[in-house]
Amino acid sequence: MARMARVYLPGVAQLVQVQGINSAAVFFSTQDYESWCSILRNIAPNHAVDIHAYALVEHSAFLLVTARDETALGRLMQDLGRRYVRQINTKYQRSGTLWEGRYRTAHIQDTPYVLQAYLWLDGMSQHTSQSHHIGLSLLGFIQDHPQYWSLGNTPFDRQLSYKQLLAAGISERVAQTLSHAVQTGWALGDATFLTQAARLGGRRVTPAARGRPKKKPAQPMQ
Repeated sequence: MARMARVYLPGVAQLVQVQGINSAAVFFSTQDYESWCSILRNIAPNHAVDIHAYALVEHSAFLLVTARDETALGRLMQDLGRRYVRQINTKYQRSGTLWEGRYRTAHIQDTPYVLQAYLWLDGMSQHTSQSHHIGLSLLGFIQDHPQYWSLGNTPFDRQLSYKQLLAAGISERVAQTLSHAVQTGWALGDATFLTQAARLGGRRVTPAARGRPKKKPAQPMQ
């Protein structure tokens, strides 16, 4: 079955995931997580992608981004993936790729999903963008989304509001909704957003209804 073409929606945030082959590990030490961040910091200025948040777990890397042109995200992920694999292969004297196929991505509506995605990623592991968002450290490659900026008029206000949101957390249902979106690639939003996304993207952005199409009732003979 042919893969569906990727959709580009200008100005719309995307959740992104790339994972190891058969969910195998892609990070093997604390230094490996640091290497991935270092690569991203160095290459981010070369790509037309705003990186809002990230999370790294043993078998996957997640990003929340907004791409500024149709091919920008693909170029970023290719550059990041190749550079990281090259470092890991040299360090551990291995060969071949780490990644399972192409990256997964799902467009998400600003409200409420962007801030929910921030919280999902920043609460996922010890290796996230959380320290940036609560003001403990400045990550130069992070460009925060307008939804984050809406949390307050000053950096202190935004960081305090975000800390409070982190403390409250998100529900398991919300986490599953976000995870399902990025795993399947279907857009996440209300009916109006999904309709507009399908029109702009030139194809459906939600799964087709299950089952066979309903037959039209037979017309009586004249």
